[in-house]
Amino acid sequence: MQRLRYVLAGIVTAGLLSSCASGSGHGDGTEETHKPPAGAGKTGTVPHGQSAPHDRLSVPSVYDTSHGWESDMMGTHLFLPHSAAVAVFQPAGNNGEFTVMDAATGTTRWTKKVEGAGMMSALVTTEQGQDYLVATSSGTKGEDAVRKGRDVTTLDIFSAKDAANGAAMPARHLELPGEGTVTDGGGGLLVRFGDESIATVDPATGATKSFDLTKTKPPAGECRLCFASTKAVAVTSRGPLLATDEQPKAHYWVPGVWSGGALTTDSENKLFMTPVRTALFALWHDDGAKQDTLAVLDPATGKVRAKVNCTAHGFQRNEDAAKSASLSANGRYLVQDDAAFDLEKGTGRCFGDTAQTKAVDFDGVTDDGTAFGSTLPGDDSQVRSPVVVDIATGTVRADRYEVTPFGDFAGYGLFLYSADGADTNLEHYKVVAYRHAR
Repeated sequence: MQRLRYVLAGIVTAGLLSSCASGSGHGDGTEETHKPPAGAGKTGTVPHGQSAPHDRLSVPSVYDTSHGWESDMMGTHLFLPHSAAVAVFQPAGNNGEFTVMDAATGTTRWTKKVEGAGMMSALVTTEQGQDYLVATSSGTKGEDAVRKGRDVTTLDIFSAKDAANGAAMPARHLELPGEGTVTDGGGGLLVRFGDESIATVDPATGATKSFDLTKTKPPAGECRLCFASTKAVAVTSRGPLLATDEQPKAHYWVPGVWSGGALTTDSENKLFMTPVRTALFALWHDDGAKQDTLAVLDPATGKVRAKVNCTAHGFQRNEDAAKSASLSANGRYLVQDDAAFDLEKGTGRCFGDTAQTKAVDFDGVTDDGTAFGSTLPGDDSQVRSPVVVDIATGTVRADRYEVTPFGDFAGYGLFLYSADGADTNLEHYKVVAYRHAR
């Protein structure tokens, strides 16, 4: 799963149970992060893999804080639900090291060192039900007193299924020309080289394709904004998802495959899409409609998998949608803002403000459809109340917790904490796992 987010004393942040345990957030490096309460975690020499966690965080009642494990290993935490594992990446200049731990016990399965061309970072991506660990860097190689060297972007890709076997197979090592930024595109890796060119990488095979964004335009008949430049939004199994860079009047298309023009009747083509791990969340507002349409699309075809009409919030949703949308580890449930989807059943529900109930702002959702969030105050107090929601029945019940999981699979909720409540650098956080209450 990309990553689960956590709530700080009623303050909702982005990405819980979502897309991305990528370590690079949603790919633009701008996501807001918040921290658990000061003193929530302890420092010291707590060994990772310990069976009884010392730290008792304030978590949803669906977890048993007396059973689990905790780790004192700091770094970028990457969650691997298809392998029931947690990886920690510790960068050290142009080098880095992966440590992969069992999600149910915390025991170390394997470690692996990698070397790059510059400062290293790590992320995880999913392709055809398999998670892949990726260490990446950009810099200059081959430079010495005489030679200038060459700018490259390096990628070392490990199949996370090896985590289940307790052995790190040799990485697939790629060197792409130019200094780029690597992110999880949803259906593969997306490498951006400035504003004019991109490359997509299939993590399973290493196959790389390059695209010149200056030569790509929306499909004929949807070209109201042909003067706008093009940006890459995501990667699908059939090519990159592109968009014009004007919001909210954007066009979205996979070259030669599908476009989003048919989704909305809005005369100005107001449409927004963002990848949420392997899913694609979309939002639009049809001409004359009193509500927004929220939907989850199949990235390969652009077809609607599930949709629901919710109270119109205007397109301020755009800037926050990528941060607030979260996908369960098994890919069945997706929550975004006050909407929830069951992608297996193709249904959606709104949990907005009504005459009888307060609106729910979702943080994330587990594989069984248990969602976490908070109700919004009906006044100016800004005091939120934590709740647990059963997506299948729509039941909302009050709960008492301050922190929600950063990941949930293998029967455990995985939480991040910092000994220093003032530290917002996620690389300085540690992990504690609590078993589901029985």
